[in-house]
Amino acid sequence: MNSEINWHEQQYNPRVTVANAAAIIPAWRKRAMATREKHPPHGDIKYGPHPRENLDLFRVRNAWGTVVYIHGGYWRMLSKLETSWIADGFLGQGLNVALINYPLCPDVSLAQIRQSCVRAFAWLWTHVLSETERQRIVVTGHSAGGHLAAHHLTVDWRQYNLPDNPFVGVLPVSGIFDVAPLIHTSMNSDIRLTQEAALHLNLMTASLRCHGKLVFAVGADEPPEFHRQSHDQAKAWASLQPRVLGLPDKNHFTVIDSLADPQGILNREIINMLGR
Repeated sequence: MNSEINWHEQQYNPRVTVANAAAIIPAWRKRAMATREKHPPHGDIKYGPHPRENLDLFRVRNAWGTVVYIHGGYWRMLSKLETSWIADGFLGQGLNVALINYPLCPDVSLAQIRQSCVRAFAWLWTHVLSETERQRIVVTGHSAGGHLAAHHLTVDWRQYNLPDNPFVGVLPVSGIFDVAPLIHTSMNSDIRLTQEAALHLNLMTASLRCHGKLVFAVGADEPPEFHRQSHDQAKAWASLQPRVLGLPDKNHFTVIDSLADPQGILNREIINMLGR
């Protein structure tokens, strides 16, 4: 790593620590296109007025549950389209897969993005899924999406006419839960966090509003701060008895391959959460 890059950048910017980072997203797009050609989703289901407030649903006949996935990109890049291939790990097991799109910084704030994802989930639950499909739901997400997935546990879902616990579990992957360190990174030119905003957005001090199974995951080859974030968040929400999984030989990008593989560690965790 370049010693001239500040410590926060080395810890939190995967493009600094992963050697082939520039080639990963284009490869994801190719994989995603192949998935969408093989399994065309119900695409661009609107849940709000912003052009990016839409979701895709990969639906299977007689689905016994649903996996909701929220993409990463530090809340400032990417979309549901790069990671459609996540569905490959679940469709053959009789599960729907919903991928949430959301507005990006700096067009909107992180607080607004969190509310978009809440509305997306409420719309999916209320207007899209059948009674059977909504009985077993796991919410997962990667990196920035890991934060957004975990945030679901802090929402009073009764305000959206949903049950107290509208999902059975949450699995954040390589999440960032205390966002204050990002103030000292180049990413903050778009995220535009202040100390006051970061304090308000800190999930480590947020109260749980609903309950469910909770597993945190992080790649073994990720920088120490990603591991600390997951372990500290697990301690903050110890009442849910969460576990933290380290995936051997996985970096910040390759860790989510385990979702798309029916034999992958994270795939198996979600199946277990769903009760099969």
